[in-house]
Amino acid sequence: MRHIRKLRTASAALIAFGVAACAGTGTLVNSPTVNLTSVELTGVSLRHQTFELGFDVDNPNPFPLPIKVVQYRVFLDDERFAGGETTGSFTVPAHGRDDFVISVDLDFLNTATQFVSLFSRGVPGNVNYELLGSLTVDIPFTKPIPFSSSGVIQVDRGLY
Repeated sequence: MRHIRKLRTASAALIAFGVAACAGTGTLVNSPTVNLTSVELTGVSLRHQTFELGFDVDNPNPFPLPIKVVQYRVFLDDERFAGGETTGSFTVPAHGRDDFVISVDLDFLNTATQFVSLFSRGVPGNVNYELLGSLTVDIPFTKPIPFSSSGVIQVDRGLY
């Protein structure tokens, strides 16, 4: 009887520990720093423009971050510039850095007012940006990791 009681107590403790570990896994992953590093116009047609957005990811964790999905929104001078979700597979090394590029097609008719507003202010080569998003990582029980950053970026002179 005593043996069964000890077994039940040990089982309950193990289950409680497992639940706590699973619930806390999301907090064990520190948010990486994600910055916008480049905005380049790569193609133009009558209906749309294609841009390449360059990003830099800095992983503060002592383990690699296998990235599966990147959700993002980019604002240039407080105007929404681009946003979306991209799937890809790359791994940011432990305490390391990696970069990636996303190709974005923008419909000229839907973005014309934003471009007019942005460029009517005489956009210099340097533009303020804000970046918001999340990274979905291939680590069990880990929720998408949010990120945000802001700064100044040199915009490709081909944009204006």
